[in-house]
Amino acid sequence: MELPDMIIPRLNMNTALGQALVSMFKSVEAELTVENAKPGAVKVIVFGGCAVHLYTNHRVSTDVDAEIYEASLPEDFHLRTLLAEIPERFVDERSGRLMELNYDLQYNTSFGPIHEDYWVRSLPLEEFPLESPLHVHIAAPVDIAISKLGRATDQDIGDIMALLRAGFILTAELRRLALQAIDVYVGNKEPPTSVLTYILKSYLENTDDKAC
Repeated sequence: MELPDMIIPRLNMNTALGQALVSMFKSVEAELTVENAKPGAVKVIVFGGCAVHLYTNHRVSTDVDAEIYEASLPEDFHLRTLLAEIPERFVDERSGRLMELNYDLQYNTSFGPIHEDYWVRSLPLEEFPLESPLHVHIAAPVDIAISKLGRATDQDIGDIMALLRAGFILTAELRRLALQAIDVYVGNKEPPTSVLTYILKSYLENTDDKAC
């Protein structure tokens, strides 16, 4: 059976969570503007459940797992503290519950495997144009999937499966890039390799079943 070609990843920023994420970073952008920061002075890339939501609307997350990829700021400008001080409230469309989006100060891309080219593949948010002092990118689906192989909770595996089902990742590409990332991973390489094998086997078996 031939699997379909990869669908070009697209972001849906129109959900309540998507709008809350933009609002959170717009507050930071305003502070950077007051500081007369240069265009692109700060570059941030978002991973985790928020990123999965923007691609698939698979679930809602209240934690922003993001990396400050690059920052050129005055020493007394505490960017991470500023991000943590700006929670954004939003109403989840599905449950009707009032929720609060928070920037996770504990998140680090070294928690799991990460491919060296993740920034190159990331998608920039058009809400933060080139002339903005803040550039916000969303990690590509394949890089989100790779980053989740380290912890690999049921939720992480569900997120990877959601990205695969959406057609935003080719299994061959995931296998190739993930193995490259695991090869240079400083942690135990066996667990993420086993998780990768399990996910690909499970996904391909389910796809074959549906095609029958």
